[in-house]
Amino acid sequence: MKRAFVLFVVAMLYCNFSLAQEPEPETDPNLLWKTEDYYTRFLVHPNGNILAGKYSTEVELDGKTGEVIREFPYQLIIYDISPDGKYISALTDQRCVIDYETQEVVVRFTNENTYPKFMPDSKTLVYFVIEKIGALSGNLRLRSYNIDTKRYLTSEQKISNTTTGAISISPDGRFVATEGWYYKYDDEGVTHLLLWDAQTLEPIRVLGEFEYFNSINSIKFSPDSRLVGFVVSGHGLYMYNTDNFSLYKFYGSTYGVGFISNDFIAIGTYWNQLITFEIINLNDGKSIYKRNDFTGMPEYNIFNNTLIVNYAYLYCYDFEKILSGASVEPETPNPFTVECTNNTLSIRNYTFGANSINCTISDINGRVLSNINLNTSTNEIRIPIKLLNGTYFLHIKDGGKEYVAKFCVVN
Repeated sequence: MKRAFVLFVVAMLYCNFSLAQEPEPETDPNLLWKTEDYYTRFLVHPNGNILAGKYSTEVELDGKTGEVIREFPYQLIIYDISPDGKYISALTDQRCVIDYETQEVVVRFTNENTYPKFMPDSKTLVYFVIEKIGALSGNLRLRSYNIDTKRYLTSEQKISNTTTGAISISPDGRFVATEGWYYKYDDEGVTHLLLWDAQTLEPIRVLGEFEYFNSINSIKFSPDSRLVGFVVSGHGLYMYNTDNFSLYKFYGSTYGVGFISNDFIAIGTYWNQLITFEIINLNDGKSIYKRNDFTGMPEYNIFNNTLIVNYAYLYCYDFEKILSGASVEPETPNPFTVECTNNTLSIRNYTFGANSINCTISDINGRVLSNINLNTSTNEIRIPIKLLNGTYFLHIKDGGKEYVAKFCVVN
């Protein structure tokens, strides 16, 4: 009964959260678009588009505009997208694999009530299976299925008296993370945070334990697979190191989390009618962006360098603008131009007020590469610096004023 009550409370929480005050797009210069329709789930395709759904209807959205490109012609729920973008893990009449381009079902492979996720090879799916014990409890195992060979593999070791409802696979294909509702007796038990070996499908260890049955809102791995975060309903975000299995960081009152890179995470909070959304630098724990009128389930779109957030509707934020410091004030034209060629950064056409300015050069992950003071008495400022191909930011302090400019390096 307690498990049923917890799930009911979570459902009510989501309803209240979905109907809460919406952010005003015109007040945030970082917002690129918002969908006209609402959605309850979404995934980011490797090509930058968004697969979004509600009930048993799924659509594809243009990742740059949020406009609907196409609607799937039959009822389904999408669980995952293969890393190469060719296949979709979904539910129709059974759990199946769908061709992304043609929308045709490639193979149906299980009737289990589960959520298959793709391994890095884009051909193998891993999912949990529960051997029933009575009406509620069961024995938990992992199982894999290969699209090409049609071969199944099931873990030899089972976790007794345990069921689950969430699963995630690390980007490097080494780990599987699940929740585990362990039944001590009848409907009383605890919640386990479980880590498995993705190659053997055998359990590695219990990372964390919580009294009673708690819903896991999401499980996310960092891009380098070094960290895994569990959002435990009513408790917060517990982030563990996959090298030594220690608790790396804890954030309370978290509803949703998404890794932007190995250095930045986005966190949505909804607790006791208080909502916040922020982006945190994991290296120093500082927030680089925060709103107190917004929250949601975030996911980074690496193709477009944007952040997609599900808050009843889908919102798309420009991460470059957030990282460059445009999250507080609207953009104003910089009183200078910047260009990097032949290992030299040139600042021209400037109208600075001070005779000396401070310049900081950082990469897309916020790492400071150079910090220097410069004289503005010349017509052009030239800074020798050797950079790899990529996107960088120039941060200038001119007395009490600050400016940020993005520049690209193509050698």
